[in-house]
Amino acid sequence: MGKHTEENKNIFLSILKHIYLSYIPNNRDNLKQILLKVIFIICLVAFIVSAGYLSNYFYEAQNQENIAKKSRELWVEVNKNLTTEEKQAEIENVISALSDKNPDYKAWIKLNGTKIDYPIYQTDNNEYYLNHNQNRKRSAYGAIYFDYKNKITKEKTDKNLIIYGHEMKNGSMFGELKKLKSLSFYKEHPTIDFSIFNKQSSYKIYSIFILNADRNDDNGYIYNIYRQKFAGEYDFGAWVNEAYERSVINTNVDVKYGDNIITLVTCSKDFPNARLIVMARETREDESASVDTFLATVNASPRYPQKWYDERGIKVNLKEEH
Repeated sequence: MGKHTEENKNIFLSILKHIYLSYIPNNRDNLKQILLKVIFIICLVAFIVSAGYLSNYFYEAQNQENIAKKSRELWVEVNKNLTTEEKQAEIENVISALSDKNPDYKAWIKLNGTKIDYPIYQTDNNEYYLNHNQNRKRSAYGAIYFDYKNKITKEKTDKNLIIYGHEMKNGSMFGELKKLKSLSFYKEHPTIDFSIFNKQSSYKIYSIFILNADRNDDNGYIYNIYRQKFAGEYDFGAWVNEAYERSVINTNVDVKYGDNIITLVTCSKDFPNARLIVMARETREDESASVDTFLATVNASPRYPQKWYDERGIKVNLKEEH
C-alpha cells in the first residue's frame, strides 16, 4: 500500500515538474522561451477570465428568464376565454400575487413579436432597478420600471407614463424594442398591451425615434419626453408634432389632447449615450383596437439629434430649429 502511494506521489511530482518546465519561465529558458511562456500565461488567464464571464452571463440570463417566466405564467389564466367578471377576478389575483412578491409592482407590458412581456415596478429613485431584478436581487439585467416622478395611484395616474428597460444583447428586457424601427415589423405589431391596476388596454404606437440624453449632443437641446402639463391643445399638439417629426416611421396614428400615453425608453447604439424612444397612446373607447398600417411609411428625413449627423459626417446644423 505504501509502495503504491509513493509511486503515485512520484508520478504527480513528475507531472508538476513537466508543467513547470514546459509552461512556467525558469532559469533554464532563454529569452525567446521566456517571452513565449509569458504570452501563453497571459492568454491562458484571459481565456479563464472570459470563460468565467461568459458562464456567469449565460447563467444570469437563464436565471432572469426563469424569474420572468414564473410571472408570465400568472397571466395565462387572465388571457383564457373568461367572462368579464371572471377576468377581472383573475386580474385581481395576479396583481395580488405579484404585489405580495414585490410591493413595487405597478403594471404589466407586452409587445407581441418580442421578448417584452414583463411586470413593471416603481420605487423612489431611477437607480435601484437598473441593477436589481423583480425579486430585488442584484442583476445586470435590472427590471422594467416607471420613472420615480410618475404619479401612479388608483385615484390619480399621470397621463404620460415613462417606462425604462435595459437594451440587453440577448434581446431580453427592452433589447428587442429596436425591432420597431423596421417598417415591416411595425406593420405587424403596431400596438402594445399595457395593464395597470385592473385595467387592460391596447396602446397604439405613434412615434419611434432616437433621442440624445446629453444636451451637448444636440446643441444644448433635449426633446422633453417627460412632459405632463400643457398650456392647452395647441401646446400639446406642438409637442406631439415634434415626436412625429422625429419618428423613423410615419405611423399615421393620431394623438389627442387628453389621451393616455406610455413612453418607452432604452439605450441605443446610434451614437454614445443615445436613447431609443417609443411612444404610444391608449386606444379610445369609441375606436377599434386595431391599427390600419396600410398607409404607414418610412420617414425619409426624420429629425435626429445633432450628434447623429456628426457621427456620420452629415453636415446639418439644427441649432436654429430649436
